[in-house]
This record gives sequence, C-alpha cells and structure tokens, in this order.
Amino acid sequence: MLTSRKRQRRWLIATFALLVLVCGLAIAYYLKEAQRHVGADYTAMVTDVVRAQNGVSKLRMTLDSLRENQENLHLHQLDAMIKRIAQRAKTVRHLLRQSDLPRVDYTPLLEEIQLAEVRLSQMVQELMVTGDNELDVARLLRIGMGVEQSLAWAYSELNEVLHLASAAQRRLMQWLSTAVTGLLLLLVLVVGGLMLALMRIHQQREELLHQSQTDALTGLYNRRRMYQVSEQELARASRNGGSLGLVLIDLDHFKQINDIYGHPTGDAVLKAFADMLVKEIREVDLAVRMSGEEFAILMPCSDRSSTYTLAERIRKATMALKLPNNVTITASFGASATQDNSHTFDQLFSRTDKLLYKAKTLGRNRTEVS
Repeated sequence: MLTSRKRQRRWLIATFALLVLVCGLAIAYYLKEAQRHVGADYTAMVTDVVRAQNGVSKLRMTLDSLRENQENLHLHQLDAMIKRIAQRAKTVRHLLRQSDLPRVDYTPLLEEIQLAEVRLSQMVQELMVTGDNELDVARLLRIGMGVEQSLAWAYSELNEVLHLASAAQRRLMQWLSTAVTGLLLLLVLVVGGLMLALMRIHQQREELLHQSQTDALTGLYNRRRMYQVSEQELARASRNGGSLGLVLIDLDHFKQINDIYGHPTGDAVLKAFADMLVKEIREVDLAVRMSGEEFAILMPCSDRSSTYTLAERIRKATMALKLPNNVTITASFGASATQDNSHTFDQLFSRTDKLLYKAKTLGRNRTEVS
C-alpha cells in the first residue's frame, strides 16, 4: 500500500513537472515569435516609405541640375526618376489601403500622394517634346518642386503615423503576451491544485483503507485484513502448490493485568507484545490483532513445522519482554497449516482455534500443533 502511494505520488509529480515544462516552452516560443513578428508589416511599410523618400530627395537634386544645364542626359535621368517615384508612390498607396491603419489617419496623406501622381503625369507630358516644340523648363521645374514638396510632407507624416502604429501594436502584443503568460501560469496553478487535491484524496482514501484494516492501538492488521490476505494466499497455494500456516495466540491471564495495574498498563503490554511480533515474523507473514488479548500470525508458504518453530520462538520472547511495572506475561499458542488445496481458511482457523483452546486447558504458556 505504501509502495502504491509513493508510485502514484511520483507519477503525479512527474506529470505536473511535464506540464510545467510544456507551458514554459510554450510561453518562451510565443514570446520569441511575438517579438519577431510584432510590427513586421509596419516595419516593411516604413522601409518602402523611406525608399520613396530617398527618391524624392534625388528628384530635388536632379531638378537643380536641370536648372543649371538642360542637357539631354539630365532629361533622361529626370524621366527615369519620375517613373520610379510614380511606381513607389503607387506601392505606398496600395500598402496603405491594405493596412490596418484607421482610414482617418492616412486619408489626407493619401490625397496628397494622389495629387503628386497627377503632377508626375504632367511632368511626363512636359518631357514628351516632339518636333519643333521646345521644353518649358520653368514649368517643368515648377511642377517638379510641387511634387517634391507634396511627397516630402506626405512621406514624413506617414512615417510618423507608421511609427506610432507600430509602437501601439508592440504595446498591445506586450499586453497580450502578459495575458497569455498569466493564463498559462493560472492553468499550471489550477492543474497543480487539482493534482494536489487528487494526491490528498488518494492519501485520505489510503488512510481510511488502512484504518479499516488495522488495529488503532497496536498498529497490527485486523481480522478483516487477515481474511482478505488468506483468500489470496490460498488461491496462490492452489495454483503454485504449498501450504498456508496459521498461529493463534492468547495472552495468559491478561485480565489480571488490567485489574491490578489499570488499562494504561494493559495497553502498553499489548503494544509491546505487538512490536515484538513484528520483529519476530518474516516480511511475508501477517501479524494480526484479533480482539482484546488475542492475536494471530498468517504464514504464507509455511508447513506445520514452520508454524510450531515460530510459535515457540515468540513464546520464549514473550516471557523475556520488559514491560511497565515489571509485569511479566506468558502466552498460549495453537499452530497449524493447510494439508491440501481443498481446505478453506475457515477450516484452518477452526482447527487452529481448537489447538489454542487445548494449550490453554493443558496449563497455558505452551504451543499445541496439529
């Protein structure tokens, strides 16, 4: 019973430790992935906006170069740059519409970008000079400066909006991470509490079972437990062969001890006798307090000779016991064993009880064996 209790306790502790480990790994993985992915979309958008801003800065430099020198090389550079700026503006506009940003936060910026795209189209038309038409550089520069100012403001404001949104998302993920961690810890505590409750329930059940099978004073097993074990041992003897031994014991004139020295002394004598029994018997044997001053020893795989040997050893040890108030006691014994597999425990008990009665009638402090 004690081994079973320890085994179940180890199993519950191992299960709880495994649960804690799994929850710990889950929390660590979640926090790692949340830290890696949080704000990832906004970070990508910021990268695209910064790239677009760089293009706008280069547009200003190219316009300044064109103002000083209207060579075809500068015109070709400006044409290619306008197309790149328009493409990046289109990309930013698409990302804004696909994002989770509140529409009210970026609507003015989106309108400014769309206006800049219209102006970029006008610049492309100005560059498409054919025939004898001359390029209106002043108009081109004026439109270009308007594009540069619009996009520079829009991208700058958009950067601020994206950084604020990313920070808000990080705060939200931190809160969610704390909530998830708290929930997992709460789960661990709840499961741990349930396991602790199960351990206590099992322990109480084992204690109740133990109390129902043991004698409160001596700690020996009681008659109920003896009958349970006897059935098991008889079944084992029937399968594997062998015999089951039984020794019945009665302390001689025990009532006089209670009458002369009182019940506390009598209880101490019973406890000392029970402790001695446990020391004298084998580990496989079962020491039982039947009632009052009557005891029994159930001996698996024992024949008549073994029961007699044990009874005599206990009889001699009984006379040598050191007891309170210098009390000395003796005991009478009946010893017997099953003779074949057809015997029941009731038959064995009845025969051994008759031997005990015979020992008492023949003068006590003796062992009678069948």
